[in-house]
Amino acid sequence: MDLASQIRELLDASRVLGEEECAKIERAVEMACKFHERQVRKLDGAPYVTHCLQVAKSCLDWGLIDTQGVCAALLHDALEDAPPEMEAEERIREFDPAVLTLVIALSKIRSLQTGSGDLPATYRRILMAASQDLRVLLVKMFDVLHNSRSLEVHGPTKAKNKASLALIYVGVARRLGIMELADTLIEMTLPHLMPVQYTRAKKNLDDLLRKGAHSMERLTQNLDVVMGDGLAMDYVMETRKIADFFFLTEKPGTGRLLLVGWPAYRLRLLVEDDDAAWRTVGKMHSLFEPLPRHIRDYLNAPRVNGFRALTTRIIWDGHPLNIHVVRKRDELANRLGILAQWGVSGPDPTRYMRLLATLGDSDLRMSEVHAHVLPDMLDVYSPKGDRFTFPVDSVVVDFAYMVHTELGERCIGAKINGIHRPPEYPMTDGDVIRILTAKNARPQRSWLDSVKTARARTMIKQALKNQEATVRGINRNAAAGSFQLTSLTGQDILWSTCCLATPGMPIVGRLSEEGRWIVHCANCIKVQGAQWETGQWAIQPGAEALQITFTVYHRTGALLEVLELLARMGINGQSIQGKGRTVDTYVVSMELDGKKPSVLGKVLHELLRVSAVQEILSYGWRQPYDNAGQGGKRSKSPQEETT
Repeated sequence: MDLASQIRELLDASRVLGEEECAKIERAVEMACKFHERQVRKLDGAPYVTHCLQVAKSCLDWGLIDTQGVCAALLHDALEDAPPEMEAEERIREFDPAVLTLVIALSKIRSLQTGSGDLPATYRRILMAASQDLRVLLVKMFDVLHNSRSLEVHGPTKAKNKASLALIYVGVARRLGIMELADTLIEMTLPHLMPVQYTRAKKNLDDLLRKGAHSMERLTQNLDVVMGDGLAMDYVMETRKIADFFFLTEKPGTGRLLLVGWPAYRLRLLVEDDDAAWRTVGKMHSLFEPLPRHIRDYLNAPRVNGFRALTTRIIWDGHPLNIHVVRKRDELANRLGILAQWGVSGPDPTRYMRLLATLGDSDLRMSEVHAHVLPDMLDVYSPKGDRFTFPVDSVVVDFAYMVHTELGERCIGAKINGIHRPPEYPMTDGDVIRILTAKNARPQRSWLDSVKTARARTMIKQALKNQEATVRGINRNAAAGSFQLTSLTGQDILWSTCCLATPGMPIVGRLSEEGRWIVHCANCIKVQGAQWETGQWAIQPGAEALQITFTVYHRTGALLEVLELLARMGINGQSIQGKGRTVDTYVVSMELDGKKPSVLGKVLHELLRVSAVQEILSYGWRQPYDNAGQGGKRSKSPQEETT
């Protein structure tokens, strides 16, 4: 379709907004064409503005019936791509200040070091803006959706990287209830993320669907018994998709594809009201064998993404079958979530207040937002019967912070089903929990290793920072703006990988949001602002072991170059481990000792001069193995002593 046809198609679709609003969108189209004049897409040589047009068209097609949202979609790349002399920002501000706010939030933040897009910083800005205006996040998801349609042209490696970035938005789409969008993104990205697993899973699912087709057809011929007055009005027999077997994992941009098996079909029964829903479930259970522990009432206690239905599972022809009994008025919302009624009654953000509160936290990292949008699997209850939903393996402290911040900060444990449990105790589905508190109790840094929710993690970090507790290994003179580093092995110290601070180098430091001490070289490019304090090395003489993790290029002799460096410096390697990272690189972890820390520190800088080494991912210090006095076992650091 040529450019003129795409413009005409978009304007025809926008007429649902009214003639005046359609005219405004037409002006935005003209601006987008001007800003991207003579720019073409690298993929097919088409005018670049066609991408903007398709993103705007997706907004309307998916239900974002919103003039400013569509205009922002048309102009979302203008600030990055328009020539400076066009003064894109001023022109968009004159056009509509609200549209400019959306466009700024959607524009990439450039890295000072590489000049390319800084993904974490850009993602954080989008999330912050989305806490005030969800249209930012929705337009970004439609942008990602359109880019995902042509991943195959990039080649396997680049396509996999781009697919991983697209996958980041799947969790947010699911949490906003836009299940069709999440499923579409998964189906587009999995062939590039895990081609072998996807191909195998697709074949297995197709085989199951083919084997069960006749059986499902016979079932639908017997559904007259649940149709009629006071029962179901209609039904839909759905085949499950690969997306139904895919779950996001804790690392952003990654996921796990489960083995495909039964149930491969889902029967959706549409009813008028709650009474009809319960009668229909009862009728299905009386006619077909129900599976115990699979009945869920999401009508009266909807899931956090707004999904409402009665769900159960029956056995038919020896195979399990999922049953969803849905009120007619909930059907569209279960598929499109917050977009379902956008153009009719406007968005209803009340269902998503927990998500919005998380997005609005200024201290939040990408990984913490990602953890918040992972599928919720646990339902636990307060003594009053209030239901709370959490990710699997969430602990008592997660529950305490979800109820109230002060409850989390004073938590000393809980009574779970009447049994006393510690703060880090994992909850299970159906638990009734009463939090126990003490006036003098304070959040513990060890909780950060146990909690699963973004809210709890952020609140704990904030509390630790506000306490300004003594950091192990740091003697601080806050009034003078200086500190002494007295220990290399303190677990409260974070060593920066951008400048590789090592003993003897001029250093600066500051307290992080989680109450740990960040150490940088004094001349590091990232050291900006007045919050940094000047440091001095005051470590006691003695041996330390250096732990280092770095990436090397996947080529013959790569590791040999590293080992030759260690041999020249007379460094002992206590352990070495490696694993693949991408098709071109793999990760190596080593522990080195046998020399003074100042000598071991030189290894970090020398490694970067080795042609086979790509980058250093992390490094830190710990007490070395004491072969003479500990029988080959490492002596415990102060943080590891048992109590």
